[in-house]
Amino acid sequence: MLSVMTPESRTGPGPDVELIRDAETAAVLLKDPRRRILEMARSPLSAVEMADRLGEPRQRVGYHVRRLVEAGLLENVDEARRGAMVDKRYRSSARAYALASSDLLGPLAARLDSEGDRQSLAHLLGAVHQVQSDLARVLAASGSPTERLPTLTLSSRIRFRDAADRGAFADALVRALTQVVAAHTTPDRRADGAPGEGDPYRLTLTLHPTPP
Repeated sequence: MLSVMTPESRTGPGPDVELIRDAETAAVLLKDPRRRILEMARSPLSAVEMADRLGEPRQRVGYHVRRLVEAGLLENVDEARRGAMVDKRYRSSARAYALASSDLLGPLAARLDSEGDRQSLAHLLGAVHQVQSDLARVLAASGSPTERLPTLTLSSRIRFRDAADRGAFADALVRALTQVVAAHTTPDRRADGAPGEGDPYRLTLTLHPTPP
């Protein structure tokens, strides 16, 4: 998964993150200097201003700007006068972008196998892709790209002295989490297979090694 995050808060309307789900848009996004253009465009800029900051020929930057506009990644927000010239100004369509790799790769993407090895890398990647796919469908169904979704993300770096400590931690965590889920949620499915009571959510918990 690739995420392009702007270094400052984006000004103006637009979603916090936009999921890229088709290969054509992903190809537009990944080609340099387009990622740098989107980073700069957290506030409105003209193609001329972008070229000056990038140190690139204005004609070349203008071409990339047009491709980003065609893909819906840049928005024309207003115009700025520079002497006798009037330049259109553009703003990135979102503050951050993520590649929904499960959609881009289709059947080649890692999948979550309910009977697979929970400690395997393929299983973890399948869970990550499942989260992306769920969010992409929710965003598409919401009808509002700026709608704030009720989500919770916890992330922390921890260390284990050895494999025994890591295994004991995993066992204790599963037991504690099972108790919390049982105490505060309703079953996803009823006995007859019908959806359970309340709004559906997915809880995904991962543990993976990180660089030193």
